[in-house]
Amino acid sequence: MDNAELTQLMKKVANGDQSAFRTLSNALSQKIFAMAYRFLSGDRASAEDVTQDVLIKLWQYAPRWEAGGSVQAWVSRLTYNASMDVHRSRKNKSEEIPETLSVPEMASDTVLQKEYKNILLQAIKSLPDRQQEALLLTYFHDNSRRDVASTMKTTEKAVEHLVARGLKALEKLIPSNLNGEKHVFAARSP
Repeated sequence: MDNAELTQLMKKVANGDQSAFRTLSNALSQKIFAMAYRFLSGDRASAEDVTQDVLIKLWQYAPRWEAGGSVQAWVSRLTYNASMDVHRSRKNKSEEIPETLSVPEMASDTVLQKEYKNILLQAIKSLPDRQQEALLLTYFHDNSRRDVASTMKTTEKAVEHLVARGLKALEKLIPSNLNGEKHVFAARSP
């Protein structure tokens, strides 16, 4: 569904049209889930909770939505915020793996990838909020610079600068080659 169709549905939802909300939910729920799933390191249950939370907020906040912006960018912002809330709530919770637990060799690659992603997310968390948001929306949510600018209520040029400064800071925080993994941002130019 393109942005014009989503905008029309959103206008109807803002006026309380439940049928339009069902259609909008069906059109966006898979994207919301996929973003939350990536953000939450593959935690399906939490991603489902975030999806439900975002859809509820979509309904509740629809009357406040500004018709000039991209619906997908706004939903990405809601998803980002909800995912960060879950991520922050987990910050102090840590699970220990028993030393006697056997890990198959095939799983070691997955463990390393998850560990690298955790290192990357921790490094991103140390950046200023606006740089965090620009990087996460650009690279983890695969939004265009225009959508990120709309979501962040700034210009595309400002997003470009935020991403560039964030990447430069990450280069100092994370070695370019960690356990044989290439830097996640290296393959995609800002």
